[in-house]
Amino acid sequence: MNGATMNRYEQLAERWRLQDTRAVAVQEALRSHSYLLLTELAAELGMEGKTWKEQNHPFHRKYVEYRLSPFAGSEGETRTDRYTADGELEFAIVLTFDHGEDHFPKTRFLVPLATRMYKQHPQFCLWDPHRKAPSEGFVWVATKPAVIQDVLSLLDAELTIDPFEGLPATSRLVRL
Repeated sequence: MNGATMNRYEQLAERWRLQDTRAVAVQEALRSHSYLLLTELAAELGMEGKTWKEQNHPFHRKYVEYRLSPFAGSEGETRTDRYTADGELEFAIVLTFDHGEDHFPKTRFLVPLATRMYKQHPQFCLWDPHRKAPSEGFVWVATKPAVIQDVLSLLDAELTIDPFEGLPATSRLVRL
């Protein structure tokens, strides 16, 4: 290769390095904002740091916990962050409800969420992982308190259903 070709390659390589570094920084920022959302939701519910012990294992689980995948079952088992082709970070928060820390069974609800950067600011939404889009009836919001209100509204709607009146054909929340 001659010097001119190498210089052009080095210019392009430098652009790529900058772009790659910034892409990693965006992913780290999204991950941080998703964990901050978890912390704020747990605080809003008065459940920060509260745990329960699994019935057949010595493990303690949080009542409000982070899940790397918005999918239930084996489809949701992952050890890596999940980013869409558009750069959204998909994740979920799992909320556990029970009749007391030592009472079983417990009901665990999976709340799929996503976060993205929009004009260098995070946005959040309740997420439909199958459509890779905001859940029906929800939009991207610019603050953690706004998406927390969306989560609480969804939970309120789900948990005010009286089984004596009949359950809906499809639930908006997945039980784990």
